[in-house]
Amino acid sequence: MSSQFRYDGRIQSTQGAALAGASIAVLTQPAVTTTQPGSPLATIFAAATSNAAAISTASWLAGVISFTFSAPPPADVVAGSFISVSGITPAGYNGIWQVVSVAGNVVTVTTPFTLVAIANPGAYAAGGTVATSALPNPFFSDTLGNFSFYAAAGIFTVQLYDTLGRMPSQLVLGDQNVVAGGGSGSVTSVALTMPSEFTVTGSPISGAGTLAVTKANQAANQGFFGPTSGGPAAPAFRALVAADLPAGTGTVTSVAATLSVPAALLSQSVGGSPITTNGTLAFTLTLVNQTANTVFAGPSSGGPAPPTFRSIVAADLPQIVTTLSSANILALLTTPITLVAAPGVGFTIVPLFIYIVFFGGGVAYTDAGGAVSFSLGSASAALASNAIFLVTVSPNKRIQTFPWPGATDTAGNPPTDDNAALTISKVTNNFAAGTGTAKITVQYLVLPTT
Repeated sequence: MSSQFRYDGRIQSTQGAALAGASIAVLTQPAVTTTQPGSPLATIFAAATSNAAAISTASWLAGVISFTFSAPPPADVVAGSFISVSGITPAGYNGIWQVVSVAGNVVTVTTPFTLVAIANPGAYAAGGTVATSALPNPFFSDTLGNFSFYAAAGIFTVQLYDTLGRMPSQLVLGDQNVVAGGGSGSVTSVALTMPSEFTVTGSPISGAGTLAVTKANQAANQGFFGPTSGGPAAPAFRALVAADLPAGTGTVTSVAATLSVPAALLSQSVGGSPITTNGTLAFTLTLVNQTANTVFAGPSSGGPAPPTFRSIVAADLPQIVTTLSSANILALLTTPITLVAAPGVGFTIVPLFIYIVFFGGGVAYTDAGGAVSFSLGSASAALASNAIFLVTVSPNKRIQTFPWPGATDTAGNPPTDDNAALTISKVTNNFAAGTGTAKITVQYLVLPTT
């Protein structure tokens, strides 16, 4: 906290009318007044003392800067006041700003007087100190032409001019002495007393110092209340009494509980109900016995419906549908097609059912031999005939369905079908010509190999 001393003045036209909004520049000496404002400009304030604060971060948005103070802002940081910020990198955050709002430790500012949108200074990097109750230099006279400022003791030049042309020329007041006033009176000590719920430190002040008020310690389970009865009186810290509670508080004499659950899934019971003084409500849930080999699942077909226990149907099983283009079919010997991806180490795919639909194209395929085969590692099952792929041209199609015939892989640890994908390929000789396509649906399980 620094101390300054006050300078007062008034500016008016030749006719004696007050000049509101005239410019006042305060210059240190020796002063140059050939420009408006002159130079060098002094550091001035709007109050006798300026509090110091620290900035933890700053940000810019839509022409407005927000400073986050490291602690709650001093009391003189209010909307309409001015703060002087320095020491921030980048330097675009530094300067004298007019406070727009204060929300917690966040202080939003704009440009003094003009409220011109602020250019983006860039991302905050480091630093930042604040002097509160700052005052822009130059500043304006009020609606009555009066002005005042605070500055450190010294000799200043005060430059008065009007950007609206209401003064024929500027007025320069040289050698204006700003000093500590002697004052009069006999006060030699100032003390502060507060109610017992507060603690005062720094009292009395006989020269310079700070009066600090903090909350006094209170006993546990005490609240700040008015009197327990009777007329209004000063509040104090005391224990809660029944009359402090809303009407009807504490009148419940019995609490009971019921529990309803889906009967097909759970059975239930409630113990300890009702409670008329104190006790414990005990809820017991158990699973209802079910028929062997049934699962809890949604409907086997149709739209959504509540789940029930039922047998597994084919549609419940994992299945993958793969479409083979004519290019895929023509290259089955050299480029096998993955139907089910590898399940991961320690697991193997067990096909249950394979469904092939072949759609004839503009040209029928020809076959020089070599079975179409489904493979898992070294375990392989071949079609007894490739005839399904030799359908005549569109719109003809053909369907083949069969369960997985079973296959044995080559011995190993792990076995070859551990973490192996299910693929379709041709043992020898690619199909020739042909433009038909096929859709293959595989239903399968994934089981551990350990």
